[in-house]
Amino acid sequence: MNTVDLPRDGVDLDLPETPPSPDELLGLVAGILPGTGGDRLVDVQVVAAQLVGNAYRHARAPRRLRLRRVPGRGLVRVEVDDGSPSLLPVPGRLDTPEHGRGLLMVNRLAVDWGHQPRGDRKTVWAEVRLA
Repeated sequence: MNTVDLPRDGVDLDLPETPPSPDELLGLVAGILPGTGGDRLVDVQVVAAQLVGNAYRHARAPRRLRLRRVPGRGLVRVEVDDGSPSLLPVPGRLDTPEHGRGLLMVNRLAVDWGHQPRGDRKTVWAEVRLA
């Protein structure tokens, strides 16, 4: 993963062709949110992992990850871009044993989430409470 911009309150990364390892992704999120621990950090890590994983499983490159604090709201916003604007995110079902639960977890852990088409790409985003 190449850091494109590292503002004081977040990170903006081009994602590689192959998915980052879970440890790499979880470590990145922990490093961006110093002082955040316990369940709140895990919530952000799970949301980031699910959105990034979906971008690799269901969409094509280019892929990009952005994490940033939302000033004054006690939230972190996780955004993942991919190159498949017409393939919209669809929450799975609890009765599917192997796949389809990622967005259900995002829905459960996030204060809000959604998607935004952007021409030849789309952004799937979620906001997670830090406090």
